[in-house]
Amino acid sequence: MENALQILQYAMEMEKKGQQFYASFKDQIHNNKTKAIFENLVKAEEDHYNILAKEYEKISKGESWSDPDSLALGSNTIFQSAQEEEKFDGERLSSAVSDLAIMRMAYLIEHDFAEFYRKALEKTEDENGRKILQALITMEEDHERFFYQEYRSLMESTWHDAAFAPF
Repeated sequence: MENALQILQYAMEMEKKGQQFYASFKDQIHNNKTKAIFENLVKAEEDHYNILAKEYEKISKGESWSDPDSLALGSNTIFQSAQEEEKFDGERLSSAVSDLAIMRMAYLIEHDFAEFYRKALEKTEDENGRKILQALITMEEDHERFFYQEYRSLMESTWHDAAFAPF
């Protein structure tokens, strides 16, 4: 039980920091599609936090993890609609470079979230807890993959706009 509480406490802190990151940078993003994604991620990270907080409360009372099917873990529709749209267009170089740094930070945050949940999964014996953590891993990996693809696309677009190709 102590292990589960430590995992949940740290996960709650990570989700709160993720929410703060997306909230603070959403207004600095120049690309409207990415700005909308950041706005949706503020809500998604808050939802993750609330789910984890409820699990923390239950486990601290000596109860078991919730049935994962009863939780609204959400989906990655945030990214599905964005991927159906066209990729980043050739924005002005200074705007693209600013967005590039923020996109890289978002990718690294999501990478770290996924890695934490993978390690937490290894230390969790409760089957429902494992299912919840696996669902969070899948979501964070989808976020990570999306941000990496968008980061690469924006980086290559920036190289093109600057008439620079390192390869």
